[in-house]
Amino acid sequence: MAATTAAPTPSLAKKPSFSLSYYVHTAICLIIMFGFGQLDPVAPLTPLGMNLIGIFLGVLYGWVFIEIVWPSLAGLLALMLIGGMKPGLLLNKSFGDPIVQMMFFIFVFCATINHYGLSRFISLWFITRKCVAGKPWLFTYTFLGSIFILGGLTSASPAAIIGWSILYGVCEVCGYKKGEGYPTMMVFGIVFAAQVGMALIPFKQAALTVFSAYETMAGTGIDYAKYMLLALIICALCSALFILMGKFIFRPDMSKLQNLDASRLDAEGSLNLTGVQKTVLVFLFLLVGLLLAPNFLPADFFLTRFLKSIGNTGIVILLVTVMACIKVEGKPLLGFKTMVDSGVTWGIVLLLAFVQPLSGAMAAKGSGITEFLIQILEPVFGGGSPLFFALFIGFAATALTQVMNNGAVGVAFMPIIFSYCQASGTSPELPLIMVVMGVHFAFLTPAASASAALLHGNEWSDTRAIWKTAPLAILMAYIVTAVITTTVGGVLFS
Repeated sequence: MAATTAAPTPSLAKKPSFSLSYYVHTAICLIIMFGFGQLDPVAPLTPLGMNLIGIFLGVLYGWVFIEIVWPSLAGLLALMLIGGMKPGLLLNKSFGDPIVQMMFFIFVFCATINHYGLSRFISLWFITRKCVAGKPWLFTYTFLGSIFILGGLTSASPAAIIGWSILYGVCEVCGYKKGEGYPTMMVFGIVFAAQVGMALIPFKQAALTVFSAYETMAGTGIDYAKYMLLALIICALCSALFILMGKFIFRPDMSKLQNLDASRLDAEGSLNLTGVQKTVLVFLFLLVGLLLAPNFLPADFFLTRFLKSIGNTGIVILLVTVMACIKVEGKPLLGFKTMVDSGVTWGIVLLLAFVQPLSGAMAAKGSGITEFLIQILEPVFGGGSPLFFALFIGFAATALTQVMNNGAVGVAFMPIIFSYCQASGTSPELPLIMVVMGVHFAFLTPAASASAALLHGNEWSDTRAIWKTAPLAILMAYIVTAVITTTVGGVLFS
């Protein structure tokens, strides 16, 4: 036994592989980051503007071809060295930014939801309602709807994994096998719902990254309540149209679902909430309610004044503090270290910490970047309507997010939207919403998102099935977003 478990001798140990492409991409990333600014400025760009563009392009290259973490950190160092920002000011505008801190505490809060099994409860609760029994397509619509909500409350990857585990239970109970139409359609449909559903909540992950980048540039943000209403309508319609695509295009065998006893899916007793789970669920409702309350309550109401005084970041910190203070069987309801270790996606935090100071610097007059972008955009969009601009930039975001990180894609478009809206005097809400929604339609290629990578590796699906389904779903989602944003959004933000 000892011989089989002993470590290999140095002579026989496998040497780590040398990746030439990794170091080539690293060199290109750093050359762009620090070398672009050495080129002669193109008016109206200033030398500072050239350096800032170089830092942005270099980090963007690193995000696409390498990873998120160290290019973001290198970008912060570059802002200190050639970006005109003192270390103290930079750290205050990056890790000290309220949006970055809010992202951190949102991750901690969402990890608590997963820790107590509420994600599975939410999904199972919807599909075990009596009104969907014996109605296969209504059951499927409700199933996808629950994944939309789960994706919004947590993130796409855990929502997809939980959804798949429930789907496998459905297949076992009903007798579906790998390769049959219904499980093949639903393996993709669950990722589709999880990705689009992630756009529901504007104060977390990619949506927060993009909105905050624009807010840093413009000094004004978007009404979260109105955005959530639009996103909810878009998600509901996307789910309904996916069902129609299934019924008339994919046409799987639904007869096996006719007599499904959904109660058999809860083998672990997830629907029987404990007192602790109910407490965490109350905090979940409180989080959403308190973040949205200032948009509905009277401005002079004491609660409104209190919530505005601490801001969205303060609200999340307040709830995390209370949950950490509450003791359950001698232990905190929210074990802070455990939730940080299991729930915080540091890559997204670092991405946002880099984006916040860079966005403000790029929008400053001393860089000349805004004026430069206006000169470029004028011949392209000068004769077109703001509606055409919103639709075009939304389509571009939808296309690029299939091969790039969605947060990086969204951030890349913010200077363009800011410059166009400033020059034309139009409101930024419609193009902002088109971009934020578009970057969540990331499920065509493995590089599109983490959940897309999971999809391509799922043995219940295959690449051919994904490529037959995903382009239609992406086109459908884009059209739904365009119609709802330009009609309902045009009324809400007029």
